[in-house]
Amino acid sequence: MTEWVVLVLDKADRAPYRAQHLAGIPPQVEAGKLVCAGAIYNEPKAPGEPRTFAGSHLQVVADTKEEALDIVKADIFAKEGVWDVDNAIVYQFGCAVRQPVSK
Repeated sequence: MTEWVVLVLDKADRAPYRAQHLAGIPPQVEAGKLVCAGAIYNEPKAPGEPRTFAGSHLQVVADTKEEALDIVKADIFAKEGVWDVDNAIVYQFGCAVRQPVSK
């Protein structure tokens, strides 16, 4: 198995599907297919303004690039056209260090 980093930009509003998207993450983690994921953000247009979603970063475990993309395409954001899957950036990834997020 290989780890893949996937960057996929949004092309539509994610709000209507966000709860369903978040509910789909734990099964992928438990299956060992998703090891890291999260939103990426646009720079605020002006100081103090809220950040907006630009897309998502995912680290997927799969045998091939095609399988990694299939995992991404199974997400509700892909199925509903939120993600621009056709233009996703996908590279093999060799993790040198991984630390849990501290809050």
